[in-house]
Amino acid sequence: MKKILYWLTEIFKKRKPSDTEEDFFRPILFQFPNLLKDSVSSEVDINNWGKDYLSKNKSVEKYIYDTCEALQICGISYTKYKKELGAYSDNELNQKTGKVVGKNFEIEARLALRRTLELFVESWHFKEITVDKEKVFRHFFLIKNLKAFYSRKSNVEEFCDFILDFDTKAILEIRAELDAISVGNVFYLASGKDFKKDTDVKDLSKSFFKLLKEAMPKMPDGQREMVGGSYQLYAETSEVVHGYSGGLTFNLKNYHQEIDGLYARVAVLSSSILEHLAIIGDNYISNKDIKEAINGLKTVDFPQNYLFNMGDKVLVLKQIKAEIVEVSTSKYGCKKYKVKYENKQKDWSWSFEREWFLLKELSKLSDI
Repeated sequence: MKKILYWLTEIFKKRKPSDTEEDFFRPILFQFPNLLKDSVSSEVDINNWGKDYLSKNKSVEKYIYDTCEALQICGISYTKYKKELGAYSDNELNQKTGKVVGKNFEIEARLALRRTLELFVESWHFKEITVDKEKVFRHFFLIKNLKAFYSRKSNVEEFCDFILDFDTKAILEIRAELDAISVGNVFYLASGKDFKKDTDVKDLSKSFFKLLKEAMPKMPDGQREMVGGSYQLYAETSEVVHGYSGGLTFNLKNYHQEIDGLYARVAVLSSSILEHLAIIGDNYISNKDIKEAINGLKTVDFPQNYLFNMGDKVLVLKQIKAEIVEVSTSKYGCKKYKVKYENKQKDWSWSFEREWFLLKELSKLSDI
């Protein structure tokens, strides 16, 4: 075990900020989560969690285990992308059958980022909790289970004209447990909602956007920029993944560069999530070596080779050469770049009448 942890830690000591090879992704999305899962769970625990809708068994450990599993799912998605998309060029991915392939991987990468960003924000809030952790996490799971059972019960009744007796019983039991727990003003509960009222159940939890806005002002600059830029991609995801016909599309163009960038964000956010879990599980994680290794990650910023600096030569919308002359960051950490065109022509489209662009609209000339 110590050899593995030493190897994993050394990777990050030697890694350059711009290095995003396998040694960057694999430990964060596979090895570290697996070691952490093993440290907080047994086969008995895992079996109990699967059937314990009243959350009476090690809720803190369950949260750590479930979160690590979610990171590994993103790791599987990344592995498929690296293995399969490499067979296509960007040109092939923007026409005919290749376009369908590209969109498929885009959807999966965007969903991976969306899930990871939600976990990052949630775990960021949870790491701030210092007292009654087990009680708070149990309350959190009870709220989630109440919403899940109520949603399933309501849908089946409406669409199938059928009563789920087990769900009805579970809802009553969960409400009784919630009534017996006092957790104060926890971050995830929406104000003015009552778990005892059927009309309030759907809206018991705060929205992701509200949780995000509450957390961002307290983040260090590098992390806030990372999260702010990721949220812009998050916000587009709904329009990309739903199967509606017509309307605007936000699909990618520089597939290899942009999908690699999506997964790089997943990995950086995941490294922060692991750090959050180490804080959350301070007194619950039996393996002290893995906690030390996680604390040594230091990967809160987006890898520099995905960002631009003043003076960088870029291609705007993959069509026209320009130079970065100014960089601005919003209060939510989203960067935008002002460019000076080198060879703008009269017949260029309206897009080139503007000077400011987002990261995804630019390509480094060295990457073309």
